[in-house]
Amino acid sequence: MKISIYMAMIGIVFFLSTALTGCKDDTNIPSEFFPDQYLEIMSEHKINISTDATFTIEVNGSSSWKIWSDASWCHFEQPYYGGKTIVTVTADANRSNEERSCYVKVGAFFKDKRVTDSVLVVQPVNKLPALEVSPIGDREIFYKGNTFVLDIVYNYGVDFKINYVAGGKDWIVTEPSFFVDSEQLVTTNMGVIVEPNMGSEDREAELVFINKKDEDNMRSIRIVQGHPVPAVTSFFDDFETATSTGKAYEKEGWNFQSNPGGTLLFKQFNNTRKAMLINGDLNADPKAVGYAIWPVFNIKDMQRKAVSYQWGAGNKNPAQKGDALELVGSLDYEGDAFTATWTVIQDLTNKAETPVISLPNTLVEIDLSKTMFANEPRVYLALRYVGGGHAYRFDNLKIGDVKE
Repeated sequence: MKISIYMAMIGIVFFLSTALTGCKDDTNIPSEFFPDQYLEIMSEHKINISTDATFTIEVNGSSSWKIWSDASWCHFEQPYYGGKTIVTVTADANRSNEERSCYVKVGAFFKDKRVTDSVLVVQPVNKLPALEVSPIGDREIFYKGNTFVLDIVYNYGVDFKINYVAGGKDWIVTEPSFFVDSEQLVTTNMGVIVEPNMGSEDREAELVFINKKDEDNMRSIRIVQGHPVPAVTSFFDDFETATSTGKAYEKEGWNFQSNPGGTLLFKQFNNTRKAMLINGDLNADPKAVGYAIWPVFNIKDMQRKAVSYQWGAGNKNPAQKGDALELVGSLDYEGDAFTATWTVIQDLTNKAETPVISLPNTLVEIDLSKTMFANEPRVYLALRYVGGGHAYRFDNLKIGDVKE
């Protein structure tokens, strides 16, 4: 009985001493007490990759490990792996004038040491036919024409041609128009000029590049160019199509664009009369900006070079600082109002400090003959609204040679 009591006391003392003093620092435990720790490359330690773009390395490790290279032309899907893995390495083509090499390395840090292994990768000069064109991709060109630059990388030589598909020929000019043959790798630029299309149909062409040593090594760029919409000399809207108040105003000949977030600024008005209601949101931050764009005008040939309309205030909210309603014009509008250059023709902002609800309709007339657009054959005109809650009831719009 006494023996068992003594044994129990010894066990308690051992437990308390362990709990109070903690376990022994395992960094001093001999390595033979750890499981096997290893990391090695199973593949050959020197690899001649010829001109292949990819190769593999087999690695076997007891835990996780990292792979990297001392050269920027070797790439890996990821830097970390574990256990036994076959890693795919992608090498850029060697387009220099001499052979090159690099080391692909693997490494792991075990508890008592750091382990690394490496493979020497040797890559000769790649003399296979090369051809790269960038930026590649089809292009849609506005009727006014455009220019762009292509970066070309090739060796041996390039057969270059322009295939005109529709809309006539010789409306694309390139500089250079041909490429000098060279066994060495050549890096050059090509400027491309697409001339204005003033015809009545769209045009289409294809730029084709083919390496002279390899006909399958081909690049192409499709170019489509629109044609101008005929300019008009008149536009009229009495807004009698309005059926309710507050819904979006929609009618042929109008193009509405607003920012930010497509804020509804140009609306139907059908209350005391039919008209268009223009107003924003007092709480909008930043202020809403919108365009009501009309068809392209030939102001040069207008007999009546004028814009007229009637307006009335829709509420008591005055224009705040930065709020505006303007008649604007653009010579470079291509479909996106927010990238076009607009010139203010006339400020139409109601600046009354206390505008009256349903202010009696006021006639506004704007003389276009005294503006910079007076002799322009193609001008886009628009209303630009900036701001919050100040409102306009817009009616009886007449532009140009409207018949009474």
